[in-house]
Amino acid sequence: MKKRILPFLILTLLTTMSFAQSRQIQVTVADSVQVVYIAGTVNNWSEPGTLMTRVTDTTFTYDFEAADTAGIEFKFLTGPAWKYEQVQAANFRYSTDSITRVDEFKAYYDTTLADSVTIDVLVPAEVFQLNLTGNFNGWDPIANPMEMVDSTADGKEFMLKIYTLDTTALEFKFVAGPGWSYQQSNDANYKYMDGNVVTCEEFDAIFNPNNVGDIVLNIKVPEGTPEVWIIGDFVSWNPDNAVQATKVTDTTYTITIHAADISFKVYNHPGWDWEEAKNEAGESVADRTASFLDGPTFDITVAFWKAVYETPTPVQETDNVTNHIYVKNGSVVVEGVEKDVAVIDIQGRVLQNVRTRGTFMSRSLNTGVYIIRVDNKVQKVMVP
Repeated sequence: MKKRILPFLILTLLTTMSFAQSRQIQVTVADSVQVVYIAGTVNNWSEPGTLMTRVTDTTFTYDFEAADTAGIEFKFLTGPAWKYEQVQAANFRYSTDSITRVDEFKAYYDTTLADSVTIDVLVPAEVFQLNLTGNFNGWDPIANPMEMVDSTADGKEFMLKIYTLDTTALEFKFVAGPGWSYQQSNDANYKYMDGNVVTCEEFDAIFNPNNVGDIVLNIKVPEGTPEVWIIGDFVSWNPDNAVQATKVTDTTYTITIHAADISFKVYNHPGWDWEEAKNEAGESVADRTASFLDGPTFDITVAFWKAVYETPTPVQETDNVTNHIYVKNGSVVVEGVEKDVAVIDIQGRVLQNVRTRGTFMSRSLNTGVYIIRVDNKVQKVMVP
């Protein structure tokens, strides 16, 4: 009898378990703010909190794992102490404020007080170039090239001085080329140890400038595909820098990337929602790879899309905004916001959508016409 009960108990347990999921909190602040920390139930209200990742001049994000978002509360700080916390006394809640804006803080941290840190690493002699990436630069794999200071038969030594607000929280990795295809084989992040030389012995690939050339991708896609783009490590997997393919026929496209090695996926619009899929259920395709030496021409077939992009219906300017709206240093400023504000480009793509009250300042925008939706009213604005 017990043998029959045990499988039933296991099944019951599995069906009632909650599994952790990736979550993100995003905050927009004034462009004068240099750093943002977050403290809350996500990190046991620790002081000085956790340093958030800068993704634009005015936007910061924090990623965490949680099975249930009920009861998650947090505050923002502009420095590593409570004296830098937001003026607003009430905590933000994940259920309503996972994307929000904060305009006022009690004090602002002087980033010139940041500590200088020198990272010193020994890598294989085959390494031509080395980049340092970590939580100090938003994990950008190409933003911080290191300087080679010594070369022997045993390997090459690279160094780089960086600045960090908290050496105890500093984590980093090494990348032996211009993109994540060349990252270290060791999955674990390095942590700062004063005075020690780090040894990094293996990489997924090592960039060789002699192997660089034009990689040609010929892409066959399903009928009805509106356009074709690729996003990969060569643009730091940033959809804002997606590269568009040239249409050859209704179902074939071509694109050329000048590189040695790339990893990438195909999209029918520059965004994660329009990624290629393995089957009708939308199962993800593994990252594709291509090497100039192995090609340089590759024929690719996209079997399915997770979703097909449709040009959105333009926003109708039927109810004009009465708020004071103006452009300052490439950003749109909106005064008197009651509930929320969105920035939409002329193609109808939502660039920002923020729940806030008071004055809103957008991220820096390119020259062009934008639609500003404030509390369900809209107005066109020209950014010179």
